[in-house]
Amino acid sequence: MKVTSAPSRAMRRQQWLERIDAKLRAYGVEATAPLALQALSEGVEHPTVMNLAAWARYDEGRFDDAVRMATKARVLAPNDPHILNTLASSLRALGRTDEALRAYGVALRIDPNLAAAHFNRGALLEEIDDINGSRSAYEQAAKLDRNYVEPLAALAWLDAQAGDAPSARARAQHTLALEPTNELARMAMASADLQEGNLGNAAASLSALGRDPALTPVSRSIVLGLIGDLQDAEGRPADAFAAYTASNAQLRALNAQRFETPGQESALGFVRRLIDWFENADPTPWHQAPPARPRAADPQAHIFLVGFPRSGTTLLENVLAAHPNVVTLEEKDCLEAASATYLTSDQTLERLARINPGEALRQRDVYWSMVRKFGVEPRGRVFIDKMPLSTVLLPLIAKLFPDARILFARRDPRDVVLSCFRRRFAMSAAMYQFLNLESAGAYYDAVMRISELYRDLLPLPVHVVRYESLVDDFDGTTRAACDFLGLEWNQSMHDFAVKARARGISTPSAAQVARGLNREGQGTWRRYRDQMAPVVPILERWVRRFGYEPSA
Repeated sequence: MKVTSAPSRAMRRQQWLERIDAKLRAYGVEATAPLALQALSEGVEHPTVMNLAAWARYDEGRFDDAVRMATKARVLAPNDPHILNTLASSLRALGRTDEALRAYGVALRIDPNLAAAHFNRGALLEEIDDINGSRSAYEQAAKLDRNYVEPLAALAWLDAQAGDAPSARARAQHTLALEPTNELARMAMASADLQEGNLGNAAASLSALGRDPALTPVSRSIVLGLIGDLQDAEGRPADAFAAYTASNAQLRALNAQRFETPGQESALGFVRRLIDWFENADPTPWHQAPPARPRAADPQAHIFLVGFPRSGTTLLENVLAAHPNVVTLEEKDCLEAASATYLTSDQTLERLARINPGEALRQRDVYWSMVRKFGVEPRGRVFIDKMPLSTVLLPLIAKLFPDARILFARRDPRDVVLSCFRRRFAMSAAMYQFLNLESAGAYYDAVMRISELYRDLLPLPVHVVRYESLVDDFDGTTRAACDFLGLEWNQSMHDFAVKARARGISTPSAAQVARGLNREGQGTWRRYRDQMAPVVPILERWVRRFGYEPSA
């Protein structure tokens, strides 16, 4: 048996390191990572080699392996920011968000000039809807490396989504000067053209993008949605609807395995199960809740802004957030732990119905801890927790926060469902329902049904704010809302659009809210009357109940 001597092993290790270093300098990380895997298989344990091997596993989608390799590399070189960047990105891919943010933070404390870590951190912050944090990280990455196209393109797209077409155009042009094929910058440019009414330019850009075989599936979905927006602007609703349908089909294909696993409860199934349970529940335990003892850290008033996505919740939140005594939290699920504890079965619902003071106190503490984790300090202010689909969670709210008040945003159901189908959301079980018009309509019907059940069952004060009234009679509608909240009406609420642009909105309503009050979304469903025909019957009940003009 041949025995390799220690000097030979050392020489072989050095040869591998020199070969890897040369290729890394000449061709970069992506080309060198497979070579690192070969070296690792021959027993070459070196932090750079292991870090590159981790990137190779990351590119293969083997994220657990990437985390293991990056963790081993970090043991060998605990203060290497590049290894921490790799580890953080791998953790992000596994959905381990908090750990990833911590690893990015450590990397940037070690090397504040590591542009890639700033960009990757920004992408993660964008995923969790911290738009201002994301923008700041992208700007830092672009400042550190003026030829780094990814953060430039990301900023262009953020600007497009926020409705800042001039800035989106300028950033996109800068990006495309460096990398003419960058798909995100091209989409930002097309979106800017659409927003400014340059339909011919938008059509040319989107046609070229649509033919590009290199588009990722997510980008192709976005492009198809933009084509739908273009055709809508051109007065071609049938073609636009077909484009929206194709866009959603792309997302359904990407997410079906995640949300249609056999035996998995869908968002619609979850609401229907709750309807069945509450229709037969003993109402007596729901008429009372463990009292919440006052604390110095409490808000002046605690408000939950609910309804349904695309019902005007973002507009209403930003109007109220412009009041100097109001602080708001935009669509962060601070009731996730309580929901998982109490809404998963008949048994846990019975437990919620009879929740004791100690349990309620613990769940409240978890909730307020989450609120503050998201950077909001509610102490002494009117605190508004805006999460449209917390409508479904009102029994939790009634039991944990018996002194809370409910603002319920309402809009024409037909416009709501059409808008949910047309717009693009961060994917979740609930948003997955919107990728099909019929399931969007069924989901709306279920959420409204359960909201009516809760109104009769739960002792929560509710004030309905109608989107159309807010647009048509801003002062009267906001004064009534302020009266309900215990606020003095304030002139500053007229300036909500300017303040909204500074806040950074993470929902699909961002561009619309940034433009201020307008009636562009009212009655849109009429242009799509033929396409809406399959869901109009299920929505008509709510159209009439809410006092809108009947469809017929």
